[in-house]
Amino acid sequence: MRKSRYMSIILPLLPALLVMLLLLMNAAAARSSFPTVRDGVLDLSAWDYQKTGAFNLEGEWEFYWDRSLSRPEIESGREQPGIIEAPGLWTDYELDGQELPAFGQATYRAHVVHAPVGQRFAIRVQNQASAYRLYIDDYLIAQNGDFGDTAGAPVSRYRPQFTEFTPERDSFDIILQVSNSAYAVGGMWDWLMFGLAEPMSFTNNAVKVVVYISIGSLLVMCLFFAIMFAVVRKEKELLVICAIGLLVMVRYLESGNMIITHLLPGMPIAGFGWIDYLTGVWSQFFLLYFVYLTYSPLVNRWLVRILLAYSILASIAILTLPFEIVASTYLVMSLLFLLVLTVIVVVTARAAYEYRTGSRSLLAAMAFILFSMFYELWGNDPSITYFLINCWVLDFTVLFLVQCSIVARRYRETQRLELGLLKSQIRPHFVHNSLASIISISRRDSERARELLVDFSSYLRGCYDYEGDDMVPLEQELEFVRAYVALEQARFGEKFKVEYQVEASNVLVPPLILQPLVENAFIHGLREKEAGGTVVVYARRDKNDRLRLGVADDGIGMNARPKSPVERQGIGISNINQRLARLFNTRLVFSVPEGGGCEVFMEIPYREVDCDAGYAY
Repeated sequence: MRKSRYMSIILPLLPALLVMLLLLMNAAAARSSFPTVRDGVLDLSAWDYQKTGAFNLEGEWEFYWDRSLSRPEIESGREQPGIIEAPGLWTDYELDGQELPAFGQATYRAHVVHAPVGQRFAIRVQNQASAYRLYIDDYLIAQNGDFGDTAGAPVSRYRPQFTEFTPERDSFDIILQVSNSAYAVGGMWDWLMFGLAEPMSFTNNAVKVVVYISIGSLLVMCLFFAIMFAVVRKEKELLVICAIGLLVMVRYLESGNMIITHLLPGMPIAGFGWIDYLTGVWSQFFLLYFVYLTYSPLVNRWLVRILLAYSILASIAILTLPFEIVASTYLVMSLLFLLVLTVIVVVTARAAYEYRTGSRSLLAAMAFILFSMFYELWGNDPSITYFLINCWVLDFTVLFLVQCSIVARRYRETQRLELGLLKSQIRPHFVHNSLASIISISRRDSERARELLVDFSSYLRGCYDYEGDDMVPLEQELEFVRAYVALEQARFGEKFKVEYQVEASNVLVPPLILQPLVENAFIHGLREKEAGGTVVVYARRDKNDRLRLGVADDGIGMNARPKSPVERQGIGISNINQRLARLFNTRLVFSVPEGGGCEVFMEIPYREVDCDAGYAY
């Protein structure tokens, strides 16, 4: 038993580990098959461009600190370059034993040789918060912002760039001039994607499609859960899912082609940092709060309150402090996020150990996020596959879908509990009326009362021993009806007659669905009719492959009394309507036959009894 519990923890971790292993293998394959910059030179002689049309430029670029140099200035030889690993932050570099400051400017160069002649190339520059100018030899092909821009520069000038060019010869220079006066870090901090124009254009368009579809899907789901909460007003998890979905959607706006730069063109470039930090801070709170609501005994309330206080204070600091101070805390905030994620993974692991609803799928999703953060902080994956995964915000998207499934499963369990409660309300109602009948008979015929008690005991045993799903064979339901009718006829004599017109008996119906209808016909239709009457119980299959199941009586009818069909309904009828709404999205139909009286029926899916299911009645 304990071994299976431990396996419920280990198995959900395996998919996340497998994904990380595949990413590592893919990164290793990318490095071995894609050309890289070596000592400032990108040699394309071994590049199979027909098989691999695009790759990320990484490797050992020439680096000129505190200079914005053109190609002639570089070739003059007056400036001696350093060799650095790019992409990277220049705050991680040292020059003459000195760490480089965050603010400043620099020039990167890669000399391309043995390029395919006559081919059209393209470069995609990813999200760079630093201003830059990109040259192919002496030609400016892309520009981001202006040198000297501060954190208040408009975001519309800082967008990913996609540009095509055709070199005049098989060798050329890629020169990137970078200037940072805004962030606490600077440099070429993301990849330059390079390759043939056609596959590069396909990748560029794929990024757009992925982001737009993902944002649209998230928006629809968030609206659905918001409407659902407005109707139900019970499940706080629905609001938490909406909050997480909106946070993920905002991160989508910053990924890929950075749609946010089109939606909010006047926002300062520091807004990227504000959004990144704020969504990170509140994502960790709502993740913990969701786990708290879902598995509340496993998460202490004080932990949720501490994280809420931290999220509020951190948000105030992010929005009020100078941005360079906020940006310098990136690593600290990332480590805190990792700590919170670790706590959540431990809690969900314990929930999985206890077989809580949805805990294993949530554990798998949380482990995926945790491993992804480690991979992002300390990994160095140059593959385009990883770039597309980042544009998709895959880890949080998976988490959002898992949370949706958990709420759906919990809603289904709640539905089953409510159905059980409704059925339990019907059974005591019938028991009360049956016992009243037996007590009345016992006053004048004790022998008959004992016989009825034996029948009633058999009925109760069959009723309460039922442990199947929410459907039973119609014949079993008819046995319940016959038991009730026997008790009523024992009480009121042959004044009430019951006929059975069952054309389809080998079908499944909800339990205790007919007896309240027959009781309703007796009480409201026949008891006030001096000559008595007849109740007809019928079941037939219509041409739409549905089962019509109903009860008709020739009693006084609905028009003989100032009561509507709704007013004729007791607890049993009301419960039947609720159950039909839950199970089949339908309800009872009341009508007045031509000959008078009342008819009530339901139409439900026709489902035959499975002979191998082992129903006993």
